[in-house]
Amino acid sequence: MSLVKESTVANSEETLPRRANIWFSLWWCLPSLLGFLAFLFAFPIDRRIPHWFPLNFAEVFALWFLFITPVTTVIAIVTLIRRKRIERKAPLATLLTWAAAAVSLVVNALVLLGMWASTY
Repeated sequence: MSLVKESTVANSEETLPRRANIWFSLWWCLPSLLGFLAFLFAFPIDRRIPHWFPLNFAEVFALWFLFITPVTTVIAIVTLIRRKRIERKAPLATLLTWAAAAVSLVVNALVLLGMWASTY
C-alpha cells in the first residue's frame, strides 16, 4: 500500500512545472548597479583615500568597473539564459532581471568610457 502512495506522489511532483529562482540573476547585477550608485556619491573622485592603498577614488572605481562588474554581469546573463531553458519564470520578474542586466551593461560601459575620456 505504501509503494502505491509513494509512486503517486513522485509522479505528481514530476508533472508540476518548477518555479524559477530568477532573482538569483538579479543579485549578480547588484555589483554594477551599487558600484554606479557609489560612484555618483563619491564626487570629486580625484581625492586620495586616507590610511589606505595609495589609490584615489577614480582608480578604485576604474578597477572595480574594469575587473569586477563585467564578470558579474556576464554571470547574471548566463544564469538568466540557463534558467530560461530549464525553468518557467514569471514574466514581470524576467523583464525586471533583463532590464537590470541591460542597465548594468550600459552603466559599466559609460563609466569605463568616462574614465578613458578623462585621461585625454
